[in-house]
Amino acid sequence: MDFFPAILIISFIGGIVSVDTTSGWQIMISQPVVSCPVIGLIFGFPEIGLIMGILLELPWLIDIPSGGAHGSEGNLGAVTATALAIFLKSRDISTDNIIIIVTIVYSLGVSYIGGLLVNITRKANTSLQHAADIAADKADLRQINWLNFVGLFYAFLLGFFLVGFFFTIGVFFLPAIAGFIHPEFDSAFGLAKYSILGLGFGVVATLFINKETKWYFAIAFAASIIILVLNSFFQ
Repeated sequence: MDFFPAILIISFIGGIVSVDTTSGWQIMISQPVVSCPVIGLIFGFPEIGLIMGILLELPWLIDIPSGGAHGSEGNLGAVTATALAIFLKSRDISTDNIIIIVTIVYSLGVSYIGGLLVNITRKANTSLQHAADIAADKADLRQINWLNFVGLFYAFLLGFFLVGFFFTIGVFFLPAIAGFIHPEFDSAFGLAKYSILGLGFGVVATLFINKETKWYFAIAFAASIIILVLNSFFQ
């Protein structure tokens, strides 16, 4: 992965993901399980993209923007983490598991800062809303369409510069961090991947489990344990 072409491609993908998250389209290409494998295919590391997409999809499901509510920008964090994981992998900086966990931890900070910047962008969009109200009073459809495109452009710029900036920062200091960790710790970092996956399942469970449904999950869990024990016993 060459740095300068990569940063342009990754930044552009970040802009597209940012727009799809809330502002336009919303055809789910912004979801990590889609965007991360695409990044992996583009740069020739589909396995890294797929793993990152699976690990980073579930934990952010509970943080999907809904109405006026908005949390962290997990989608943009996932794009940044996947790009950096592929960069480190292409340079043979460390083992796969160490690279994946280091970049995922880094993405948490990117996601949090992205959430703060979204709030700033929304305040900027307030002026567009006022202008759209004036255009609506005048029945100026062309002006309304123009203002919609400006709002989309704001979202694109957010993703473009956020991903580009933190990808660049990560390229400079993450190799030292990943390289500092001894390869013998790879198995421990491999277990951390399962922890992240378990966290994701726990997040999803909170979306479905309530007082009325908890017994269904309890019965299914108990049945799974019984089947597992019986299967191991008769083998």
